Amino acid sequence: MIRRLEVAIFAVAFALAGLVTFAFLWSGDGPYAWLANANGVTGMTYVSHDPCPPPAGGCFGGGQVSVEVMRAWDAQWVAYVTGAQTDPPSSFGREVFTRAEYAHMADVRRVFDGAKVVLAVAVVVLAIRLQRALVRRDALRLVRDGALAATIGVLVVGVVAAVAFDPLFLLFHEVFFPQGNFLFDPASSNLIRLYPDWYWQGITGLVAGSVVAVGGVVAGTCALALRRLRAR
Repeated sequence: MIRRLEVAIFAVAFALAGLVTFAFLWSGDGPYAWLANANGVTGMTYVSHDPCPPPAGGCFGGGQVSVEVMRAWDAQWVAYVTGAQTDPPSSFGREVFTRAEYAHMADVRRVFDGAKVVLAVAVVVLAIRLQRALVRRDALRLVRDGALAATIGVLVVGVVAAVAFDPLFLLFHEVFFPQGNFLFDPASSNLIRLYPDWYWQGITGLVAGSVVAVGGVVAGTCALALRRLRAR
């Protein structure tokens, strides 16, 4: 019973550390550009919320922007929500995003701040469990079993997300944004146009797939090491 509890604790900490780490690593304009290209996206049509925005010396009510501009907007938002810059992005020279969208991204920033705490706690838990296992000379078994359990758990959730992405995506937002300020009109929300389904599905797949890959490698490496030790 104690052994199973130790493996479960290690697995949860391993999964959380991996998910948070790869959520940060896969953020940014590089992955955004890759996903856009994979989905054949070359630009987006945005709605202006300013009756007379100033770029290029003229007034217009919206229009088409290239994927390079989308990458630039994404890069600024990522820098803000991950804490790389203190202040939210400017209006990009035009009223692209509404006050409600800025307020939601401020909430996203707080979620990322919380994720940093979760990552730190998960790393500490992993270190403590590993140190205790080293004393018992059981570290390889703990890491093997814990990494395998984490891999299976993330893989199961990933499969469920693949067949029921929308309900899980909504549930995620209801849990982390209970105030409900994530509900925007697709017809007028540039935030939704910048981050449509293809982005969220792609990022979810990249994060989950990365954790599964790393977990599989770690579990496999430990299993091989244990086999070699037994063969001596």
